[in-house]
Amino acid sequence: MKTAKYLSAMLLLASMWACKKDKKDFVYIEQTVPPLTSSTVRLMNYGRGATELTINDTPLTSFIAPSIEGIYTEAETRPTIYFSNGRLGKTYTIPQRFIRQDGTANVKMGSMAYGMKDMQYPKVFQVKENVSVPTDYYNVLYGDHKSSDIIGSDSLFAIPRSVSPPSDPKHFRIRLLNLSSAPDKVGLEGNMTLVFADGTPVSGMTSHVATGNYSDYTELPYGTYQFKVITDDGKVLPAVPVNPDEQLKTLNGTTATMTVGNNPPTDLWLTYAPSQTFQPGGVYTVMVCASSAFDYYPAGNNTSSQTTLNAYRIIPDIKESLNITWGRIQAVNAYPSNNIRVSVDNQPIQEDVLAFGNASPYKIFITGNHIIQVTDASGKSLGSTTVNISGSDNYSIWCYPDATGQPVVKAVANNLSGSFYANRNNSGDDGSANQFKVTMPFWIRFLNLSTDIPEVTFTGADGQLLNSFLTYSGTASQRLQQGQIITTNPYMLFSPVLGVNKLQAYASGPNMLPGNWIQAIPSLKGTDFIARPDLYKTVNLPPYECGVYTVALVGSLNPKKAGDVPAKMIIIKHNQ
Repeated sequence: MKTAKYLSAMLLLASMWACKKDKKDFVYIEQTVPPLTSSTVRLMNYGRGATELTINDTPLTSFIAPSIEGIYTEAETRPTIYFSNGRLGKTYTIPQRFIRQDGTANVKMGSMAYGMKDMQYPKVFQVKENVSVPTDYYNVLYGDHKSSDIIGSDSLFAIPRSVSPPSDPKHFRIRLLNLSSAPDKVGLEGNMTLVFADGTPVSGMTSHVATGNYSDYTELPYGTYQFKVITDDGKVLPAVPVNPDEQLKTLNGTTATMTVGNNPPTDLWLTYAPSQTFQPGGVYTVMVCASSAFDYYPAGNNTSSQTTLNAYRIIPDIKESLNITWGRIQAVNAYPSNNIRVSVDNQPIQEDVLAFGNASPYKIFITGNHIIQVTDASGKSLGSTTVNISGSDNYSIWCYPDATGQPVVKAVANNLSGSFYANRNNSGDDGSANQFKVTMPFWIRFLNLSTDIPEVTFTGADGQLLNSFLTYSGTASQRLQQGQIITTNPYMLFSPVLGVNKLQAYASGPNMLPGNWIQAIPSLKGTDFIARPDLYKTVNLPPYECGVYTVALVGSLNPKKAGDVPAKMIIIKHNQ
């Protein structure tokens, strides 16, 4: 661990929030400017929402005051040669032209307020470039926010960052930066640890990072992760919501867990944590600091109020590159009473045999055609298939028996991006207005891999048909034939605040929907989607965990011979 250099503190109270509007159809140019070569110094604007920037007495932003406090209209958006909307965002790399010969530059950040002509509550400091040590200047909320919903000061930290790629080109690098404040209203303070979605620590070097400190970088295979940050006493920090359309910022003001409904809201005991694909070659910092991005309902009040808590953000330390080189493959064993081995181009997916009902870890392969081979534990072939991998592809190789008991090997593509298409009005347009992305998906793909149930419909409790959140479609869960892989809208998209409480299997057929409840198949509860209940130190367990899943019906409804497995539903989680 390394200690951050504390540079300065204390800004007067101000809550100047700017609404960001992209306007890229033209650039307002007042003078000819040479190409803006970047320096190695970045400004990280995570304090009181500064919108204006001056470097070496040169204004870089438009310095237009909002007509409504904190809200900018289109008429008040004037691009500059440095900012497309005329206002400072969260991250800005200082152009090399502003770095003086001695490596320094004078910076002033602040906000414009209604009725004011000059920058309000300016933050003035000097940066210094060392090209061998790229540096971020983090201006963050800092101080006591236990008794108030507003923090009275900003603090500045100079944090070196790495721009060196990982040693393995299939990997990415990540670290934890702890700029949290204390005391925190709900006790989210002190040492912090970076963990996977189930609460397992990522690395010893990213564990127990003290306030004002940052860890070394650790390397992980590229892929889709739902990282979380926890305190030493096991409390889970929320992430700062990045997509306001999802409306996931309202929480319990005493637990920082997500809530749904008005006062009194229902506490889900689940903490907001976005899922993200971390690209090969990428370098990232998970940064913890105080944030006022959250709402809560005070007792007895039907109007929500803003609150400030320690929370985390994921920040790229270098610009992410599009992955056109690598794809990921895992194996899933749905072949009852058999341990299997799966190899790709004669390279084992995992060294040990894969037990029934389990999935292997992912392995990364270069783009192109690959031969998948599956054997039982003794080496007897169970089948093979080929997969053509493009960059960023994600495949699960399923091995299961068909209706006659013969093994089938099938590659199924997974979507872990959070992006989807939903044409709700069948307007026949080009679809550009129907592209959506969520940051905390709770998606389930359903498969019927049983041997003697020709068609199945998956339902909620008491046979209630499932509907996808946002898309109003349940076809991905209805009348699934044995071995059928749906490729168009293959997931049921559940709301992260509504989730699913129970899943049941019904034998359906023509004009039978959902059909007859198969009572012999145990229902799945929402809590069955919780990977490791020990993660949660809350009063109650959450009703489910978000992620991208496959629920497969496997086994036989009428076992006839030794080794047949009674029909059941298994859960495979595809993100980590």
